[in-house]
Amino acid sequence: MHTRGKVPHFSMKPHPALVGAFIMITVIGMLVSLSFFSQEVGTGDFKRRGIFVLMVTGILDIFLIILATSKLWFPHLWKKNSTHERHKHHTRHHPSVRDNHYRNRRR
Repeated sequence: MHTRGKVPHFSMKPHPALVGAFIMITVIGMLVSLSFFSQEVGTGDFKRRGIFVLMVTGILDIFLIILATSKLWFPHLWKKNSTHERHKHHTRHHPSVRDNHYRNRRR
């Protein structure tokens, strides 16, 4: 989030730390699974481990992609206060409405 004056400016880019974690997990998962596949001697033990590592890597990658692009998935969470609530607050404290309220209470 960058601020220009008093108005916050939100960037729609994915979070850099999450993108870095995505790349690292993908590369490390692929290397570990490839090492298991290369050690396979026909018993199937290393093949199962390699497939398991690929599945865990895929699940973590999907989770990180959802987190990194959460600003695009949930646009209703972009603003802290809803427009309706701000309008209601503004109308309630507007001088013309406030003065009418005091005049009506005196009668």
